[in-house]
Amino acid sequence: MRLRKFLFLLGLSLSAYVPGQVQTIQAAEEKEIADAIQKGVSALKTFPFNNRFITGLVTYTLLASGESAESPEVSRGLKIITDKCRQSENQYQPTQHQYYEATIDIMALQAADPEFYISEIEMIAQYIMDGQEDHGGWFYPDRGINSGDTSITQYALLGLWAADRAGVFIPNDVFERAAAWHTKTQAQNGGFSYHPKNLQPNPSEIRGTMTLAGSGSLAVIRTILFQRPGAPDSDPNSKNSLNFLERLSPASNKDSPRQVRGTPKAIRPQIDNAVKLSYQWIEKNYYLAPPKESENTFYYYYYTLERAATLNGWETIQNQNWYSDGADILIKQQSPSGFWIEIPSYQPNAPCSTCFSLLFLMRATKKLIPKRTQAPEIGAGTLAGGRGLPDDLTKVEFKDGQLKTEASNRGEFNQLMAGLSTIELPAIPEEKQPKLKIDLSDRDALIGNISLLKQLSVNKSPQVRQVAAWALGKSDQIEQADLLIELLKDPDLTVAIEARLALCWIARLPNGLGHELDPTAKYADIDLQIDMKPIIEKWQTEIHKSWKKWYLEQRPYEQRDDFEDPAQIKFQRKN
Repeated sequence: MRLRKFLFLLGLSLSAYVPGQVQTIQAAEEKEIADAIQKGVSALKTFPFNNRFITGLVTYTLLASGESAESPEVSRGLKIITDKCRQSENQYQPTQHQYYEATIDIMALQAADPEFYISEIEMIAQYIMDGQEDHGGWFYPDRGINSGDTSITQYALLGLWAADRAGVFIPNDVFERAAAWHTKTQAQNGGFSYHPKNLQPNPSEIRGTMTLAGSGSLAVIRTILFQRPGAPDSDPNSKNSLNFLERLSPASNKDSPRQVRGTPKAIRPQIDNAVKLSYQWIEKNYYLAPPKESENTFYYYYYTLERAATLNGWETIQNQNWYSDGADILIKQQSPSGFWIEIPSYQPNAPCSTCFSLLFLMRATKKLIPKRTQAPEIGAGTLAGGRGLPDDLTKVEFKDGQLKTEASNRGEFNQLMAGLSTIELPAIPEEKQPKLKIDLSDRDALIGNISLLKQLSVNKSPQVRQVAAWALGKSDQIEQADLLIELLKDPDLTVAIEARLALCWIARLPNGLGHELDPTAKYADIDLQIDMKPIIEKWQTEIHKSWKKWYLEQRPYEQRDDFEDPAQIKFQRKN
């Protein structure tokens, strides 16, 4: 099979030199792939949805193909998944295969509607986080002492990545520990094994599936920790290497060097080096790495290849187009019914092979990488609509440092701004505070005027402080997050709420760090006299502590010279 495949590719490459023939072959390949996807999706829709653990994978694959969350097949799958989330117990209960099942369930929910299913996504994410071993990887929870499982760890990280895309806060430490485990368990030749012994596998234990799983997991970790825009080129084998994988802090001068922030700098080169080593192993073993068609990991290999190659920017391997190679092989394996048939020993897991093949052919991972604008971004995720933000954020983009949207209604905060545009600031004795002359009708002029906003943030008027919090958020500078964190303790609740919203904006965390938006809202319809002061004080104490911790981990490195960064120290100890 591999010899025939090589001869086929050789013939295809030679034919490319015939004028007018390349486009014909390309068009034929695209049509063949599209037909295979259509047949496969149609077959998958006949799957008898039930409580088997595979339901999440089938549901996610249908959603990735473009099926609506309201379609009968997807709806049935989502219902089965949500029934595993016991709201009364705040606990997710998989039927089998623990973290494999948890991940495909969370991916399906996130693909369907991350806002609607946020409580279930948080529940499953917590289940996955609770299963992380002390060494940083994941393993079967009922098998005692272990050194980790590369495949299970791969799925656990995919699940947490889906949760991260949904806006669930996952501590950086989870990913830092996983990164440390991967760098320890990688063989010197760049490969990975299923169950590394003594944290270093023997060459005979290296597998193509696990090497792709390991490099894909490292890419997921890098995606989350450093985020997408503007990563430096570090892989000479890619024309677009890592351009979406680094979190940046906007510079005050657009021509000045951009500063990386978010996680210890020592992690990035270690991850990059590990990925480079894994690429070298895959390139060397390109024709030997795929399992045989008779092995149960045959189709699993190709989905893992698609993910690792996409996230790491590998356009070719051994000068071959890996996607065209894989598509040719998979299309030939598709049955007339549209399914990809499992080998007999793997039949209980059907239709896994169909899902893996479709996810490869659809380039499913590529769809998870968000398109970005030219303006620098901070943080991750998509903001939920709320006060001061448009309800439909699918039409939002940053342009020239400003929020641009087709909608003209910016929410109730606009009303506050309009009212303040005609307000006169109260007279303040000059010995206590300089007299401020501000035209609040020009609200955009406030954005980015940090010196002025610092003065407004301590003004006696709660309304002015609220405006300051709003403008600090829209200034989109993590360097000013400490001002907002102090406003979380403001004696006026509306100011504290606005400061929290501003931090959510800067961090790109739609649900913040898990705290409710307004601690008094739940009591609005209760016909009882309740003292709100201790409730508000408790809420402010909790959010201040959480956001302070977040800021210490995320702040720019030029602001970390007051003490040794604790995250950096932790990572160095693990290595």
